[in-house]
Amino acid sequence: MCFASATLLPDASKVVMLMGNARLMSHQLPRCAGLGIGKRARHRRWLAERAVISIAEALSSTEKGKRSLLGLQELLVANVAYKKRFDSLQRMRQKQNKVPLGFAFFSVKNDGLTPSPIASIQDASGMVLAFEGGSFLWPGIEVGFKRNVTLPLKSESVSLTIWTRSLRPLVLEISSFIEPAECEHIIQKALPHVKKSTVSHMDHDVGKPDTNWRSSSTYFMASDDDMLRRLDTRVSALTVLKKTHQEHAQILRYEKGERYVAHHDYFDVAAYAKNEDIQRMTNRGLFNRLATVFFYLSDVEAGGQTNFPRADGAPQPRDFGDCSGGVSVEPRQGRIMIFYSQYPSGEMDGDSLHGGCAVEKGTKWSANKWIWNKPMGYTRDD
Repeated sequence: MCFASATLLPDASKVVMLMGNARLMSHQLPRCAGLGIGKRARHRRWLAERAVISIAEALSSTEKGKRSLLGLQELLVANVAYKKRFDSLQRMRQKQNKVPLGFAFFSVKNDGLTPSPIASIQDASGMVLAFEGGSFLWPGIEVGFKRNVTLPLKSESVSLTIWTRSLRPLVLEISSFIEPAECEHIIQKALPHVKKSTVSHMDHDVGKPDTNWRSSSTYFMASDDDMLRRLDTRVSALTVLKKTHQEHAQILRYEKGERYVAHHDYFDVAAYAKNEDIQRMTNRGLFNRLATVFFYLSDVEAGGQTNFPRADGAPQPRDFGDCSGGVSVEPRQGRIMIFYSQYPSGEMDGDSLHGGCAVEKGTKWSANKWIWNKPMGYTRDD
């Protein structure tokens, strides 16, 4: 996935195509200020295929609204990475009498703000980003890359730093996203309701105890007060994904010795072939969890990290409870991370395998906010 230098694209005459195995973003383009492209890096040839395509003809479209973007999409279709899904989405939208727009387009107008969705070709200015899968993903650029962003919110001012911790999978860390009072509010609200966690069993694991994988306690919390709804809005602004795509927050409590062995947050529909609920929820694999926003609601005296054992192309671990390898994010109150379970094309990213390391001392409070690449019906947009 690529951000190009604004100096290379001065008048919206180019579009940068974000597609396929784009978890690695790009190390091959010049720096683009705050959104930025880092130095040319010497990495293996696992960069996503990218194309910079002229859109001068598409810009002259007299159509209005989403339909005006179809001409731009036509220039990109030949290079889609996950054609089966792209074609299925097109057929679905045509049956629903919707504009058959498979790409999502965003405009980068300001280095310090999040990119803006483009609803019409007339809105295209600055640099245009095209996402094959229809959803926005932050570019990681390179491990250690930091960008300063102010969220476009009406009710509050939130400025933060997004730090790339891993490219394979794409893991972003943001400190000081949630205030201590907000953390305490969530903990106290969940406390009377937490009970031992369960898991969704793959077909070959049906009947096995949940404690084979996790030993935490949990509570699914609806956003039914102003503070929680404000957090949903903040998450939506940060991820550039609608609130309607969010599930309810899953509040988690880990006591000493408790953990959650490495797993994926997406649903591998082949492994859940007999689970009709998951088949229906994913539309037989057409949609899935795109990203996880993970909140650390408390400090932990020792242990309790979130570990990504396959970071940087490491092999599948033999012991899914081993946190000694890969990349780990330390639990600190107020910190969050975003990690992506999919590539921009909608393909699942097997490297997003992750686990909650055992708490060695103290209690760990945290929360998941799973975000899909489709509306889920748990929350409403403002």
